[in-house]
Amino acid sequence: MNICYESIGEGFPLIGLTGKDSNMDWWHPAIKTALSESNHLIMLDHRGTGRSDAPTEAYNISDMAKDVIALMNVLDIDKAHILGQSMGGMIAQELAIEFPNRVAKLVLCSTTCGVKRVIPSLRMVKWLMRKNAAFSPQDTLNMLYSQAYIQDNPAMIASLVERMQIAPSNPRSMEIHKHASKSFDSYHRIGQISAPTLIIHGEEDWVFSPKHAKILNRRIPGSKLILFPHAGHGIFSQEHHKVLKEIQHFIG
Repeated sequence: MNICYESIGEGFPLIGLTGKDSNMDWWHPAIKTALSESNHLIMLDHRGTGRSDAPTEAYNISDMAKDVIALMNVLDIDKAHILGQSMGGMIAQELAIEFPNRVAKLVLCSTTCGVKRVIPSLRMVKWLMRKNAAFSPQDTLNMLYSQAYIQDNPAMIASLVERMQIAPSNPRSMEIHKHASKSFDSYHRIGQISAPTLIIHGEEDWVFSPKHAKILNRRIPGSKLILFPHAGHGIFSQEHHKVLKEIQHFIG
């Protein structure tokens, strides 16, 4: 399995894991710069995305977590901070549960320990009932941001759309990632997480409502939850100044 990655900066390793169907092109340049100021930031294209291999047979969150461990081994990284967004947060949980000696600190952003643990919002139900068509960039933007935010930040949105189109996922990989995310459930295992954990979530997230974050907070020993009002599923870029400040304070 060939996994494409990029690393910038120096210091203690920090591995950033993006969400379903996305790849490392999606990282906001300012966020990459900030995260690599004091850390060795490693980003990757999950299998099936970007420039990494795209198997056509099904795989799951555990398989993608093992890809991260394999990359760490190749880079001779014994331990790293793990930052996971959305599906990347599922992979991050899997790493912290199954490979606890490889995870220093854990940051979970806009994610869940199981999509079926909370009744989905009406908007999410309508979204799930859509036909399995490849989503356009506009569809993805609608999942991440409110219409007001999209209209108020045209330059940032245009830049993201441009990056989204560099190496888009193929429909088969999108279907695999969808099933991998839907079938993931760490609810009964996250009590095993020993790494210090920061949970970041938007109060306006309709993809994974704040209830998902509260379950993570309740079940991960000693975890800290920060909820951001007025932010949706795309909180990481929408509130990146505040989110980065919290992450940098947390990982030191």
